Amino acid sequence: MVTLAPLGKLVGGALGELRRGIEKARRNHRAVAIDLSEVTLVDRHSISFLVSQEGQDLVLINCPDYLEPWMERARKSAVPGRFNPQL
Repeated sequence: MVTLAPLGKLVGGALGELRRGIEKARRNHRAVAIDLSEVTLVDRHSISFLVSQEGQDLVLINCPDYLEPWMERARKSAVPGRFNPQL
C-alpha cells in the first residue's frame, strides 16, 4: 500500500500532485491510502474528487473531524468512480 499525505491546503490547483500520486500507484497495481491528518483547508472540488476516488484500491484515513460532515454529504450525492465538481 502507498500512503499519500497532503499537507496544508488541498484546493483546486493542489490536486494535480495528489492525482499523479494516485495514478502512479494504480499503474503499479498498489492500493492507496490518503492520510488527511495534516490537511487544514479543503474546498468542495477537492472533497468531491476524494470521494470519487474511494473504493477497493483507495481509502481515506485520519480524516479531521471538521471534514467528516462534508465528506458524508459528498458521498450521499456521489456516483461511485465519477468526479462531480458541482458539489
